[in-house]
Amino acid sequence: MISSLPRRRLVLNHALGVYHFSIQGRTVCQGPMHLVYVRLALNSDAYRRCFFQLVLCGHKLEPLVLVQLSERYEQMEYLGRYIARKLNINYFDCLATSYRHVVRHWPLGSTFSPGIVLRKTGTYDEGNSQWDPDV
Repeated sequence: MISSLPRRRLVLNHALGVYHFSIQGRTVCQGPMHLVYVRLALNSDAYRRCFFQLVLCGHKLEPLVLVQLSERYEQMEYLGRYIARKLNINYFDCLATSYRHVVRHWPLGSTFSPGIVLRKTGTYDEGNSQWDPDV
C-alpha cells in the first residue's frame, strides 16, 4: 500500500516502562507508559443511535482508530480490553468515570493507585511491641 503520509512508529518499551513515537525517524515524543492507552470512543448520529470505535491514544500521539464504528458495545469492550492486555497498556471505557477501566500503569509516585499501600515509617516501637519471635 502506498501512502503520502510520513512513516509513523510507536515503540512500547515495557522493560523501561516508556514509549517512543517518531515520524520519519524523528522523535516526536517519548514518555512513561501510563500515557499510552486504548479508549472505547462513543459517537452518535442524528437519530441518537450510539456507535463505538476503538482508538489508540496517548500524550502527543495522533489518535489511531483500531476498529471502526459498531453498535455492539459488549464486543467492542471485549476487543478493547483484549488489545490493551496484549499490548500491556491501559484501557479506558467511553465514560470518564467507569468501573470498566483497566489501569495497568500508574504515574510514578502516584498515591492513588488501588491496591498499593504506602509503607508507614516510624510506627514500630521495640519497647512496646506485642510481637514475640520466640513464641
